[in-house]
Amino acid sequence: MDTLYTFGPSVLGLVVALTIALYCWNRLRIASVILVGWITISLAVGQIPFFQGFPDWQEADFWGFNIFGTLAFAPAGILLIASLRVRRVKVALDRIPTSAFVATQAYRFGGAFLIVAYLRGELPAEIGLVSGILDVIVASTAILLALYLRGNESRSPRLVMAWAILALADFAWASMMLTLSFLGVLELTPAPVMMGNPPLLIISLFALPFGIFISIYLMLRIRKELRGKVSA
Repeated sequence: MDTLYTFGPSVLGLVVALTIALYCWNRLRIASVILVGWITISLAVGQIPFFQGFPDWQEADFWGFNIFGTLAFAPAGILLIASLRVRRVKVALDRIPTSAFVATQAYRFGGAFLIVAYLRGELPAEIGLVSGILDVIVASTAILLALYLRGNESRSPRLVMAWAILALADFAWASMMLTLSFLGVLELTPAPVMMGNPPLLIISLFALPFGIFISIYLMLRIRKELRGKVSA
């Protein structure tokens, strides 16, 4: 179990990134290159502890928290800007079926590692248990929804929208708990410092920003589709 917990998040991230990169190879080759580079950097940086103390925050964690936040959220922003502003990227993404985007979130079965961290006493229940269970729910429904959409990608757009909101709310909850804990507004025991340390750090460097991008992109796509139906 210790070996699985130590290496599991990194192995899962690598498998997911390579699988998506292979899928994108003939559709948007630059995306494949970026994904491989992204996961490689994430795996390397993910071995460096951002927070020095356990089980509590330390004064020296200020800079680590800011760097952690930047690396966790900036990639999602960059991807969203590219999907909206770069024509080649926009056209390529438009050709990818909604079911494929939804299916990518099956990797969130990795939330099981958060549950394990909670059971090991390394994460508070508010993140380890709540976010871990939500991740597993999002992953399970992602598979079911992707299968449901196959053959008729435009069916039940509001269901897709609801799922995307749930997937995004999961990340928002974990991020809010971590931030409130760091600011001292919320006392969590232990403090969620392990989210910024190996082996869980890879989740924040790759899975979180990629998942945020997928959720927001799908919400924008569905909103556009619904507006098109109203106009027609």
